[in-house]
Amino acid sequence: MLDGLLYNESDLALEEHYTDTHGYTEINFAAFAMLGRRFAPRIRGLQKQRVYRIDAAKGYGPLASLVDRAGRTIHMDWICDQWDRMGQFYASFENGHTTASTALKRLVGYSSQNYFYRANRELGRIFKTEYILQYMSDPLLRKRSRRGLLKGERVHALARQVAYGKQGVITGRGLQAQQNSSSCLTLLIASIIYWQAKEIHRVILEDNPEESRVDLSLLEHISPVGWDNVLLYGEYVLDQNLVRT
Repeated sequence: MLDGLLYNESDLALEEHYTDTHGYTEINFAAFAMLGRRFAPRIRGLQKQRVYRIDAAKGYGPLASLVDRAGRTIHMDWICDQWDRMGQFYASFENGHTTASTALKRLVGYSSQNYFYRANRELGRIFKTEYILQYMSDPLLRKRSRRGLLKGERVHALARQVAYGKQGVITGRGLQAQQNSSSCLTLLIASIIYWQAKEIHRVILEDNPEESRVDLSLLEHISPVGWDNVLLYGEYVLDQNLVRT
């Protein structure tokens, strides 16, 4: 997930990432926070998740029954002891010294007794607790997360439909060949979405929404990620005279 966010070529400022339950870990919460991003997973069985407290001496009101248990207090001293090392660790992702996926795989491979792993886990528990409480109390956050997740799943479904050659399997042996296949798939998906957006815009202009009494505020509920009206398995002809370099 972080590889996709950090090393993509988009000009958009990606601040929040949505994922399904399989992508949820406390280490991910820590990594996203340290890199200035917001991690917004859909966690299955949310009512069974643990929430944590920072100060055991402080009263937590209606949340007391959830946090007044053994093992529910964050060890802030563990985080403070490893803070400088954690800063260097996550800064290496941005600077390209190592990829996020490679470094985090090594991190999660440490035992629970490792000081650095424990510090990252404790930091992740803080942001996980904050996210769970916000998710349960804020209906707008739940709605935004669900919409973002469904949008991502829709794009993945389109990618599976477009990548029909060789059953959608990337067979290139070298990194360059694999990147070429992925880039071509991304280009086709972007072309379909762009064309659909232009068609939506054309229909609106030709129909004269004011005279037709069309509520333009409903456009935010219409997604250009669709392909029912696109012939995916047809013949593609590129006119070289229209290609601009």
